[in-house]
Amino acid sequence: MLKLLIPIDRSDASKLAIRHVIRRSWGGEALEPHLLHVLASRDEDGIEMLEAAGELFERGGLPFVAHIRYGTPAEEIVRFAESNRFGGIVMASSGLGSITEMLLGSVAARVLRTSRVPVEIVPASPRSRLRAYAGPAGIGASLGALLYSALD
Repeated sequence: MLKLLIPIDRSDASKLAIRHVIRRSWGGEALEPHLLHVLASRDEDGIEMLEAAGELFERGGLPFVAHIRYGTPAEEIVRFAESNRFGGIVMASSGLGSITEMLLGSVAARVLRTSRVPVEIVPASPRSRLRAYAGPAGIGASLGALLYSALD
């Protein structure tokens, strides 16, 4: 069984990552998807966000587990994935900031750089060739910048 972590936030891009997990075959392997919503403080309420995201899995007929953590999103995503032995992280890009962040989103770029768990980035905009690229953790930022230069 493939244990996947799908970090979500309030963006529409999170829904793209969930839909990607539901639609992809994963080589016929059974899935154990886990939604993770990271909040900055305990004053925030993440239950509604998880319920809305979970509806997509329910419509797709796929059971899921939901989690809320508090802290810095990228750090908590990596810590949670590594400490719970996930087989992969699937997250959406957002496209803000520097070139790497423009390609992947600041949280996605940081997770890709620091995680020992394989990371798959789902493009936030299917029209963009640049956003469709993601490399292995640690070299994704360099290769993304190189790809950006080559396509420009």
